[in-house]
Amino acid sequence: MTYLDELSGGNEEFKKKIVKIILAELPEEYTLYKHAIAGGNYFWASEIVHRIIQKIAFFQLEESYKKVEKHEKYLREGNLKYHPYFNEVVAKILNFLPKYSI
Repeated sequence: MTYLDELSGGNEEFKKKIVKIILAELPEEYTLYKHAIAGGNYFWASEIVHRIIQKIAFFQLEESYKKVEKHEKYLREGNLKYHPYFNEVVAKILNFLPKYSI
């Protein structure tokens, strides 16, 4: 997590707060995203993806970040091309964070 380390300036309390915020917000946002997709409200889903992108940035997953940005754009057009990939990225982050010990 070098970006988080760099951003925190080595402040462990700051890193803990950021991880705690992501752990609290991401599952809720992902649930909202799934409801938006199930309801066919792709514009709302794209707004939620936009919020999640900011969390992905903390992990310096450049390729994932770019594809999730495309997913946001495609959703606004009603296209689910990157939906499976987005689900994978979020699942990986949700599986990783609880194991991340600062």
